[in-house]
Amino acid sequence: MVTESSGRTDNMNKTGNNFRKILIILPRQLGDILLGSSLAFALRSAYPDAKIAWVSDPMGRKLLEGHPALDEVLYYPVLKESSFGQFLQSPFGWLKKIYGYYVSELIFLSRLRRSGYDLVIDSICTPKTAIICYLSGARVRHGIKTRWNRNWAYTWLSNRKQWGAQYAAKARLNLLTPLLGTERVNQPPSEWLNSWIPLPAAAKAKILSLLPELNLKEGDFAVLSPTSRRPLRQWPADAYVNLAFRLIRESGLKICWFWGPGEFEFTESLHRQLQQLLKLSNLEPSLSCMPPLLSLSEAGCMSGLSAVWIGNTNGLSHVAVAGGARTVQIFGPTSAEPWLHPDESMHISVQRQSGCVRCNSNTCKTGTHECMKLLSVDEVYDAVQHIRCSGKK
Repeated sequence: MVTESSGRTDNMNKTGNNFRKILIILPRQLGDILLGSSLAFALRSAYPDAKIAWVSDPMGRKLLEGHPALDEVLYYPVLKESSFGQFLQSPFGWLKKIYGYYVSELIFLSRLRRSGYDLVIDSICTPKTAIICYLSGARVRHGIKTRWNRNWAYTWLSNRKQWGAQYAAKARLNLLTPLLGTERVNQPPSEWLNSWIPLPAAAKAKILSLLPELNLKEGDFAVLSPTSRRPLRQWPADAYVNLAFRLIRESGLKICWFWGPGEFEFTESLHRQLQQLLKLSNLEPSLSCMPPLLSLSEAGCMSGLSAVWIGNTNGLSHVAVAGGARTVQIFGPTSAEPWLHPDESMHISVQRQSGCVRCNSNTCKTGTHECMKLLSVDEVYDAVQHIRCSGKK
């Protein structure tokens, strides 16, 4: 259900506007940007001749450049870390940096205003994005109903209560209800829900040359992604090692460990533990490997060439989906519905069905972390077998 603010869009319907310039605001995080592709695809379908732009944090550059539904990507200025200690070390340099940041902010907002957008879709509605939306000067501004100190910036508001029960890519389409109609939003074409990531020829070539170096072939390995930005959403390290060992012994798969910036030491420790288990069982340590740090495009390519991708619900899980991989995603304190792609033949969740689970908190209130610690290797292994038997890609 959606709510309109102040009746300011009472005369708006899915055929009553011919928007020429459209702006999507969704600056970060990695997963949010990937799942926000649904907005771009839906708007491009509804307004094929419009110029569609996206406002992003610079971190989104590698995901949005070349997006098939976008004409332009705008990156707002970001203030690099600025501490009181830096001020004490160089007051003039600190003031210069702060001054430069605010000048660049004003230039960015002025450019946005002059662009003359007719429609702005704010898919995150933070205080900053609310200001950007309002100052764009667009006559139609859609947002999510949050708090009074932001709601004023929009001409139409979507009720957020329904979002948690829907895949995030589909939930975001609720922002387009007055434009596309309820039926189109509730039953979107499947292609709207597919995340998009650039898969350039250079990235594909690099991965194809890397596979032999790692003793891997297409379809003979499982990707394991054992890290998470939030420790509470991370399945225990020893569980990943035991799962990997079982996949090697019982499923004949090799193991490829994925990692990101700042995650090398943790992931390498799991890789080494697995190699020790393999040695003790007279199996080749090379059945476990760690690639170098991959770009997002490269990670998407490599995931797509795997037999299955297994990991916590994290940014790389959405990269794997965009890359065409089968995925088994492990959930604990969060619900699977908003983050798991609805194609059950390609993507499956594993989560405890009883006990302390789905609290949607970033801290464990019981101190036990039982939602993850009591999730067994057997349950995850069975899910892997299920998704591998669900048909060919």
